[in-house]
Amino acid sequence: MKNKLVKALDEAEETIEHIEKEVQAVIEPVQKSVFKRFPILFTLLVTFGVAATFLGFEHMLLDVSFLNERPWLMLSIGLGILAVTGTLYKKLG
Repeated sequence: MKNKLVKALDEAEETIEHIEKEVQAVIEPVQKSVFKRFPILFTLLVTFGVAATFLGFEHMLLDVSFLNERPWLMLSIGLGILAVTGTLYKKLG
């Protein structure tokens, strides 16, 4: 019973990988042509998305009065998070 289940899961995984390759083969030329035709539009959209994300995050932090009244604490927390994630990145990478 266990062997049949493993075999079925392996076949399903192979099928999914095959479908992914076919879809990627169809989509890739369209993606490349769209990016080549409208590079400025996509650059502006990405820039707007990044700026909106940072601005939204900033406003969320400013709404927390405890952090808004203590900028040094907010800076310390931010630097601490960067140090921890950098350490994790080095250990995992």
